[in-house]
Amino acid sequence: MTEKLRPCPFCGGEAKIQLTDYEGNFKDESYLENPYSGVGYVIMHDTSNSTDGCPIATDSDSSQGSYIYASKEAAINAWNGRTEDDLTNYISKIMNIFYGSFINHNKELILIPKTNLYFYLGDVNTVDEVKYKLLEWCSRSCFKAMPYRYTKKNREYQDDVLRKVNECLDMEFTREQMELIYTKLGNCINHELTMKFVSSGYDMKLLEEENAKHKY
Repeated sequence: MTEKLRPCPFCGGEAKIQLTDYEGNFKDESYLENPYSGVGYVIMHDTSNSTDGCPIATDSDSSQGSYIYASKEAAINAWNGRTEDDLTNYISKIMNIFYGSFINHNKELILIPKTNLYFYLGDVNTVDEVKYKLLEWCSRSCFKAMPYRYTKKNREYQDDVLRKVNECLDMEFTREQMELIYTKLGNCINHELTMKFVSSGYDMKLLEEENAKHKY
């Protein structure tokens, strides 16, 4: 298998594979002689390998996304396996739904400038990772946020965010379901569960079962 990684879908910059331990700490090749904390691989696309303004390029000590792959082949497949321009297309879709949104110089996708609803783009490289962000960082605003003085206006705001998040995810979550999503996944409280939830096709039973465990 070739180790060549496809260019960044945003800026066309170079990506590379970085050796790590099981916890994601960066290692050099000499570590393989005594891999005392396990071996993993992550994708790197830092600012030295990108053009100015790339929304996903990271600092030189940060990897792309949160997943540590067990092999180089798995890392390559994760980065190269996307369909052409699917990440950029998906982010464009979100920005069209959240009309008036923009990406700032800190690589934050500002969905609603007036209420500062946003999430960070600098550590994502797949569509699923953007979906994780929508659930983890926008679920609270779908049923609970109160950025305004009046109850009616807050309710209208919550309903609007819920509608837009549903449209981004091609779902029809209710306010009650979004409250459970926030309780179990909000603020990245259980990222592994978020990943399982998205990969399951948003099976609410996963969250209901997790919720039941903590009632007793």
